[in-house]
Amino acid sequence: MLVMPGGRDLPYVASMNGEINQRIKRWIENGGRYLGFCAGGYYGSGRCEFEPGTPMEVVGDRELALFPGTCLGCAYPGYNYKTEDGARAAEVVVDRSAFGVSESTWKDDPDKVRIYYNGGGYFLTDGFLGKQPVENRDVTVLVRYASDVSDPRDRSKRVTNAPGIVSCKVGSGMAVLSGLHPEYAWDFLAPSSYTQPYNQQLVQLLRSHDAYRRRLLGAIFAHMRIDVDPEALLDEVASEHSMRIPAATPTFIAPARASGVAAVSATMYALNSAATTRGEIQVAGVSDMVLQDAEDIHITNACPGDECRRVPRRYQQAVFAPLSPNTAAMRDGALLTDGGDVARSHSMLVLCTQDVLPGVQETPRFDMKLAIKYMQEVKAHTAGSWLMYSDTTGSTQTFLERNTKLQALLPNGTVNVATIQLAGRGRGRNPWVSPVGCLQFTMLLRHPLLKQAPVVMLQYLIALAVVESVKTQPGYEGIPLRLKWPNDLYAALPSSDTNSDSSDGSDGSDTSFVKIGGVLVSSSYKANEFTLLFGCGVNVANPLPTTSINKLIHQHNLRTGSNLAPISMERALALITAKFEEFYRQFLLHGFEPFLKLYYGNWLHTGQTVTLVDQGHERAKITGLCPTAGLLQVRSIDNPGRVYNLQPDGNSFDMLQGLISRKV
Repeated sequence: MLVMPGGRDLPYVASMNGEINQRIKRWIENGGRYLGFCAGGYYGSGRCEFEPGTPMEVVGDRELALFPGTCLGCAYPGYNYKTEDGARAAEVVVDRSAFGVSESTWKDDPDKVRIYYNGGGYFLTDGFLGKQPVENRDVTVLVRYASDVSDPRDRSKRVTNAPGIVSCKVGSGMAVLSGLHPEYAWDFLAPSSYTQPYNQQLVQLLRSHDAYRRRLLGAIFAHMRIDVDPEALLDEVASEHSMRIPAATPTFIAPARASGVAAVSATMYALNSAATTRGEIQVAGVSDMVLQDAEDIHITNACPGDECRRVPRRYQQAVFAPLSPNTAAMRDGALLTDGGDVARSHSMLVLCTQDVLPGVQETPRFDMKLAIKYMQEVKAHTAGSWLMYSDTTGSTQTFLERNTKLQALLPNGTVNVATIQLAGRGRGRNPWVSPVGCLQFTMLLRHPLLKQAPVVMLQYLIALAVVESVKTQPGYEGIPLRLKWPNDLYAALPSSDTNSDSSDGSDGSDTSFVKIGGVLVSSSYKANEFTLLFGCGVNVANPLPTTSINKLIHQHNLRTGSNLAPISMERALALITAKFEEFYRQFLLHGFEPFLKLYYGNWLHTGQTVTLVDQGHERAKITGLCPTAGLLQVRSIDNPGRVYNLQPDGNSFDMLQGLISRKV
């Protein structure tokens, strides 16, 4: 599914008119789905008329024309690009019969629902205009504005029953265009932003209708033949879908594959001894000792005993207590105290032994005991030597990267895992969204300077290890995991699959590709040794509609009649780290050359034709990967004697467009 968000549609026009729109249209006609909110609704219509006759006027035909008529807006007056003055908790009427979904989807929801609105239009369907519907125009109105809509061409005219969300059949595909924002939850919004008489109660109204909004959004997805997790539509799970930022939690650390009493004891002693500053927190039975690194790391030993919290609740609350909003502010992402100094971040490291680990009360979404059991069953020594886990943290990568004193004390192969990252990172400056069900970890590796084992190839090695850790399990060979250069993880799906989103169908292929993970590597170098931090995020057990490894396994079972078990987060971590170590030992001796055949068997690009944007849009064919420098090698089609070597960290590769360009 292609989702076109709100904003302004003119930038979409400027960047996508021509070939890109043609490919999108072909893709939809061949079974793809388009969901456009607000500006995405204007853009997907045959004509956009936004505030005609005003200084904000944007009027013109649009190429996609998924809805063949005009999207006219704003539906309500008062829109302002720079403020929330035009926002409303719009009352809409839902035509349940038009969705083609089970009546149980709606529970006992009212027909009229409050949905966030800001600047969207309404759709001039033939029925709304009183015309005889044109043959082959398959347009269905799903939602109508209930009241208060006026004609943007003449604000004195009131408009009734204006279509607010429409569904359009486009060849074998579908487009749903919306002038509203059913994707907006109430707790994404700041009440102080709404000061007009008609929107002062906006947040309260949206909050009271939030369960109805989620079920409406779920019905839209179901109407578009996208699998929906039923639990996400229940009233009582609303708090789990909150946009509020959760509090950080302690990081527990324990030996996993590390062996030898002396080595384990030495690490425990070093970590305890590093906390040399007495903290200010006073809790009975706790000695508050702090390692002053880039942040203040409170280091403590896990409390022993059966059915016991490993960290006293009062101590945890004191360490992670936020500053009062009355005395704190933000500057360039840093927290400031009322004196103007940058406030130090606080974290907690809890030292555990294998028989004193946190239970379900403290780590309900990841079982450290089970993870260590799997890691010891799947043999390895270095990768996964020690296991760190936090339910909620800023970033597993940043925590190890910034806190260099702590990093130096951690054994080689230590893995830092989190369920939720508040500031997850992707390549470059890209953020990494951290949904529940995504296995997210950072592994520390100290790699020697070796000519035969170039450090640049390790990003490819760990990505390959993730894919092969699943596909080398007996029976799992057919799970369609793939690699995209330089270090993204993809699933290959039939184009008819409900959640595939990356094939335009123009090449006759019946396969589409969905990203399910990626790898980020940061490094430093000192005394002939690289210190590498491999950050990895891969969808293992995400709920629907997200594509994950377990969804691929389920689809494989349906397709083949097999009964493969899903892979737990804990087992996935054990398999990935063990496979990486297996590969790494061979890599140290022979480099990446022995892995090329396996790598090419998993990647998406053999023989792919691409366009080099920064070479005058020269077309070239991908020929392979340089095993010593990590460069993507391509050969010009028009001038076969011309070969380009592309650096993985300096280029952007857009598979959908087939374009490679230098990143800025």
